[in-house]
Amino acid sequence: MAETLLWVLPLVPTATALLMLTTRDRRILSALDIGGSTVLLALTLVLVRGVASGGPRTFGVFRVDDLGLVFLLLLVVCTLAVSIYTVGWLKQAVAVGNMKGESLRSYFVLVHAFVATMVVTVLADNLGVLWIAMEGTTITSAVLIGYHGHHHGLEAAWKYIIVTTIGISFGLFGTVLIYAAAADVHAGAGAMSWSAIMAVAPRLDPGIVRIGFIFVMVGYGTKAGLAPMHLWLPDAHSQAPTPVSALLSGVLIKCALLGIIRFQTIASAACGSKFPAEVLLVFGLTSIVVATPFILAQHDLKRLLGYHSVEHVGIVALGLGFGGPVGTYGALLHVMNHGITKALAFFAAGTAIARYGSRDMRIIRGLLAVAPVGATLLMFAALSLAGVPPFSIFVSELLVLRAGIGQGHFVAIAIFLAMVVIIFAGLLHHAGAMAFGQPAATAGREAEAPSPLLGMLLLAAIMLLLGLTIPASFDGLLRRATEVIVG
Repeated sequence: MAETLLWVLPLVPTATALLMLTTRDRRILSALDIGGSTVLLALTLVLVRGVASGGPRTFGVFRVDDLGLVFLLLLVVCTLAVSIYTVGWLKQAVAVGNMKGESLRSYFVLVHAFVATMVVTVLADNLGVLWIAMEGTTITSAVLIGYHGHHHGLEAAWKYIIVTTIGISFGLFGTVLIYAAAADVHAGAGAMSWSAIMAVAPRLDPGIVRIGFIFVMVGYGTKAGLAPMHLWLPDAHSQAPTPVSALLSGVLIKCALLGIIRFQTIASAACGSKFPAEVLLVFGLTSIVVATPFILAQHDLKRLLGYHSVEHVGIVALGLGFGGPVGTYGALLHVMNHGITKALAFFAAGTAIARYGSRDMRIIRGLLAVAPVGATLLMFAALSLAGVPPFSIFVSELLVLRAGIGQGHFVAIAIFLAMVVIIFAGLLHHAGAMAFGQPAATAGREAEAPSPLLGMLLLAAIMLLLGLTIPASFDGLLRRATEVIVG
């Protein structure tokens, strides 16, 4: 049963997209959207139970283990939240002319095609299929980034295509090098299988693997938004429709991180853990340092959230670089925490932008008086992104810090703490200025729509839960996923 689900899961969003081609009615499209996302979540939970009881499952080029399940759970939860949020968001977007009613079908089809490519990315055992699926996410998401059709959106979409395609080409070259090293000791198609390569990884040529891992870090790091390859990310996140921004920041860049982790495990087994750890530390610290001044000086709300993605992807890389059970566990927990929190932040930002008709934070003032629930959730998301307890990101950042101190990386910890304190002050300034004060006369004051609020409340509940206590079942999953990485 579990093995069959590996092929069924990518087919669910694909079938949903094909069904959407049969209608133009917005209500039917929304029902199919929520229905497809719900089925995807339900099947994933069945797969979680199967892997927990019977171990990793393989079916052809697909394989799922506890590490993949962490990313798959994030994907399906965010997808369902996006589907719920989209119902009310789309109604408002059509009313003000941001979305055209006659083109809604193509929008929904593209979203589910995007989800399908991310599902394949997470489930891929074959490194070639992993690369193809990652490139597939570029094709589907690029159209969505420029979906509004205005000048800035099209410019962001082309920038995204050019930068990530060049970057992922480096990833392809790194994949070829790892395959060449594996082919010397494992003849046949298994030389492209991650699980088969891991079985012979200690026998791989360490020189080739080192070069291959560096290329992979540049290639998949570009898609993950690691600095200095992050140039596409703030533009893409700011110009995409709000639900797409949530998927880009909450899920897509995490899929690229999963690709990096797969190659990190190979490099650690072939070269020792020190080399990939040092590479991850360099990229992680660079991302955090580069993001800090842009966060402070930013006026565009969605670009601000985009630069926060650069920062938090750097924190994940830092946790993986510190390594050990604590650092790796913290990095995986941060993947989930940031994905949920950032999707919530984009949802709340979408509410503010709709009320004020602008992404300029200097215009968005007095949001608590205009949309009290949305403003409260925006503040919650901002506090979590700033690492304030009892929100979820505080816990994972604390684990990363603990791992760094335990491993003796005091210089890296000092830089990390300095940047986090500066970002904390800047983010609270931005969020407080938007929430409080006197709202402009032009701010929309209609009642808050239930659908967007339901999507936001779902993510907010998960964010608070993971900040207060980690459920035993999820803690066990994270521990087993940590063992996959550290051995």
